[in-house]
Amino acid sequence: MFNGITISSFNKYFKSEDDCRQYLFDLKWKAGYQCRKCSCNKSGKGKTRFHLRCNQCGYDESVTAHTIFHKIKIPLLKVFGIMFRITVRKKGMSTVELANEYGINQKSSWLLKRKTQEAMKSSGVHLLTGHVEVDELMIGGIEEGKRGRSKGDKKLVVLAVEKVKDDKIGRAYATTIENAGAKSFRSFFEKHIDSDNAQIKTDGWRGYWPLENEFEIKQKPSDKGKNFKELHVVIMNLKGWLRGIHHKCSEKFMNGYLDEFFFKFNRRNHLSTIWHKLTVRMMEHVPYAYKANAT
Repeated sequence: MFNGITISSFNKYFKSEDDCRQYLFDLKWKAGYQCRKCSCNKSGKGKTRFHLRCNQCGYDESVTAHTIFHKIKIPLLKVFGIMFRITVRKKGMSTVELANEYGINQKSSWLLKRKTQEAMKSSGVHLLTGHVEVDELMIGGIEEGKRGRSKGDKKLVVLAVEKVKDDKIGRAYATTIENAGAKSFRSFFEKHIDSDNAQIKTDGWRGYWPLENEFEIKQKPSDKGKNFKELHVVIMNLKGWLRGIHHKCSEKFMNGYLDEFFFKFNRRNHLSTIWHKLTVRMMEHVPYAYKANAT
């Protein structure tokens, strides 16, 4: 398993296409082989050293088949490098920067970024517990003639953070919502907050009122963020990251950028293994098609 946070350690570990394919090979069949066609668990050498052929039905499978790397046209050495830049670099990199640095076109860079963000989606396994703070925010700047929680062309996002020892932030999650109503909040709460083991603190917005019978909710006026200091630090970091690197994100793909930010945020204390964790997810993810997801 690769451990490291510097580009020099990365380049030392991965020097060739074969190094990359061997890494994926070890991940894909670490638990043993099973043919996806006939379920046989015995295999032999396939078309190349990075294929396995079923001894029973003869199905020949490559190391990248049926993963998010399926039919990828960029050399794996460049793909690995781009993934490393996205995950380890604190401020991230735009698709234009990545394309220029790795000598690929911007469309290919954008698609790889989307594939990476798909794999960064929350698994929903680690629910927030203990003291949890929730707030909504607008992404897209102030819009003339719009007030309060009316979003207009801006993106409305709900964000939750978990408070741990000494009021420090543990995990955090966010997603776009259609409106600041109970139905939108409920879906987010059910996916990311442990209703039996969380005490939720929100501002006084009435959209949270219908959820008080399902979740333990305490409301307190925000006072311009003074009563939610740590949460608002996360909000400002998120907005600064989006403005500084990506400038403007389409509403369709906003959740992808939120997934990227919080995948890295939730692993900020384990950066040495973050690239490996992402690669494992990409190997377990189904292929991602450009035509089905492009605007």
